[in-house]
Amino acid sequence: MITIQSILIEYKSVDTLNDSQHFVLKAILPGDKEILLSHPNLFLYYETNRAINTSKRYANILAQFYSYLSTDEKFRDIEISKYHVLTDNRDIRKWQIYRQIKRVQKQSNKPTSKTIFEDAKIILNYFKWLHNSGYITNVSIEHKNWIANFKNQRMLNYIQQTAKQVIDAKNIKVLDKERRQSSSKSLITNQEIKALINAYTDPAYSALFKLSLGTGMRPIELVQFPYLGNGENKHIMPYSEMDKDNPTIGFEVIGKGKKLRTVRINIKDLKELDKTYIKPFYNERRKLYREKYGIECPPSILFLNKVGKPITPTMISKRSNDAKLRAMKFYPDFREKITFYEARHWWPTMFALEFFKEKLLDSSSEVLYAAFAEALKNQMGHEDLETTYKYYIDMARLVYSAHQRTVHELLVSPQKTVQEMLDEMK
Repeated sequence: MITIQSILIEYKSVDTLNDSQHFVLKAILPGDKEILLSHPNLFLYYETNRAINTSKRYANILAQFYSYLSTDEKFRDIEISKYHVLTDNRDIRKWQIYRQIKRVQKQSNKPTSKTIFEDAKIILNYFKWLHNSGYITNVSIEHKNWIANFKNQRMLNYIQQTAKQVIDAKNIKVLDKERRQSSSKSLITNQEIKALINAYTDPAYSALFKLSLGTGMRPIELVQFPYLGNGENKHIMPYSEMDKDNPTIGFEVIGKGKKLRTVRINIKDLKELDKTYIKPFYNERRKLYREKYGIECPPSILFLNKVGKPITPTMISKRSNDAKLRAMKFYPDFREKITFYEARHWWPTMFALEFFKEKLLDSSSEVLYAAFAEALKNQMGHEDLETTYKYYIDMARLVYSAHQRTVHELLVSPQKTVQEMLDEMK
């Protein structure tokens, strides 16, 4: 099996003249020969640039797929740079079956059947991009024969037999059930939020985390929030100069997949941002930016670190991990799985609580979903409405049930900032 490494690279794009960050794949061939995989790397650039978590996930999935292909007799004498030309739907289906066989052999509840299917969809999306970009490939996007049907009893029997497990070994259905039970839903707690905010050594990251709590924006979207906006965002400026007639403002942002959408932001959260980051730190950091780069800091850049460097999603991830380790020392109940991204789950859960209140326990998720999915879709920038928003409704139900007597203290209010809500939540 050929080893394929994923590497994070940062550079200035010749296409856009903007800073670029994404993962690339490098194959380690016999004789320690190394080769960059051009086609996957172009896909990662065009589809995941500056979305670091997505880029990392896509790169890892592509690396696994290419490594698997290298073990297939069909590709034995084929250069790895040409795998995409010969790959067909059957190869994608065989890869899914291979992963299930390995899983049953290890008696592991990961990866689940759902994960294996979702990963295969990313591979299909890669071949769709190749086709749309004019590259030759054998994969047919229109046909569904790339899907491995793990509900088919003959398929299940084949996997169990190929894995050479004893008769009482756990099968796929049992392993999937165990995984679902072990992955119980839980929301970041008020105490964990406060602990993480206080654990950041740079207030810029605390401000970013609060802004994510109040909007559900991804790191790649947060760092685009400007000091002074232009175009459709020309109304964005320091709070003292901003029009305060409306309780929220719109922020047009380029999100995942380079899709444009409008995010609503509570005007009072911007007041909090002004008080805790812009007024005490921004001007001094602009001076550091000028000293560092020899030019004035563009008004499109708001979030700068202590040395005047524009904050990137990668920097958010690294500093948040450092803050998490500090939070775990001072707050023993802080869970290791908590990340900056948990803020993105907090907002839609609170929104569902406010929107439905006691109806959460009285109505089916399908009815609830139809009522508020569109608003949540626009704010979060998601495409898969059904799965995603049923998840947040279920999460809101758990929170509502746990705090049924004091639910109104948990609701998102346009009269309150994120910090005020946190101060009130017990």
